[in-house]
Amino acid sequence: MIPNDDSYCELDPNTVDRFGIPVLRFHWKFADYEYNQAKHMQETFRALIVEMGGTPTSTMPTREAGYGLAAGGTIIHELGGVRMGSDPKASVVNGNCQAHDVKNLFVADGSPFVSQADKNPTWTILALSWRTSDYIAQQRKAGAI
Repeated sequence: MIPNDDSYCELDPNTVDRFGIPVLRFHWKFADYEYNQAKHMQETFRALIVEMGGTPTSTMPTREAGYGLAAGGTIIHELGGVRMGSDPKASVVNGNCQAHDVKNLFVADGSPFVSQADKNPTWTILALSWRTSDYIAQQRKAGAI
């Protein structure tokens, strides 16, 4: 999914957790980019099946059905929310997943991803976590954190 102005989170003004802390409220909206990408994928897979002598066993999903896209939040690969980047004004963490404003805070999950392909992010999360762990160990030895 490509980031867009209609997909974001904010503090819910009406709901708090058991400690009285406001919880996040999520807003989610696919754009034409995602619908066109899903449509292309469906058409390509169906063409491949036919070319190999098969017959697709389901009808082509419609635009109204999102061309088969699941609603946001219904699968476990949602990422983002703690943008990684070099500019503290446009991102939360640096390339080592270290918060720009809180030097002993590291985010080692999928949150720093600014976008995501359709594939499972587990290996990338593991690689970034390993790199972050090495950086933390290096910084601790140097007395920087």
